[in-house]
Formats: sequence, C-alpha cells, structure tokens
Amino acid sequence: MTSKFKLPLPAATAEPRPTNTEEFANGAGMVHSQQPQRPLKPVRLNLDLTPDLHERVRRRAADLRLTGAQYVRELILKDLRDRMLE
Repeated sequence: MTSKFKLPLPAATAEPRPTNTEEFANGAGMVHSQQPQRPLKPVRLNLDLTPDLHERVRRRAADLRLTGAQYVRELILKDLRDRMLE
C-alpha cells in the first residue's frame, strides 16, 4: 500500500566537530536547540538543600519579592561579578 503523503527527507547537515578541547568545552556549556535560528536553551541546575535552608531561601526570596530561582540566580551572578573585580 502506498501513501499519498510524501514527506521530503531532511537534508543531511553535518555539524563541524570541535578541533580542540577548548572548542569542545565551550560548546558543551549550553544546550543547542534543534533549529539554529532559535536562541540557546538555558541549562537546569538541581540543588539538594536541607528543609531548613530551603525554607530560609524561600522566605528571603519572598522578602525581596523574588522567586527562589530568581534569588539563587542573583546570588550566583553577584558572586561571579565580585570575583571578576578581585
């Protein structure tokens, strides 16, 4: 039985392979989307916190009118900026 739907095969495009360890490491930092015109997807980070620390993070974030994730991202960015100034 033949189908009346004919889907074109995707063109085979070979991505260039990294030529050294620095290129490899730079490319491994972000997840590449399937379509090149889309922006890079953020990478998820999971942390294990004690219940007490988690509650303290939630309360501090709420005091600052931030989500817990926003609060943690702000802390990381602040630390990285401070280290660049050293």
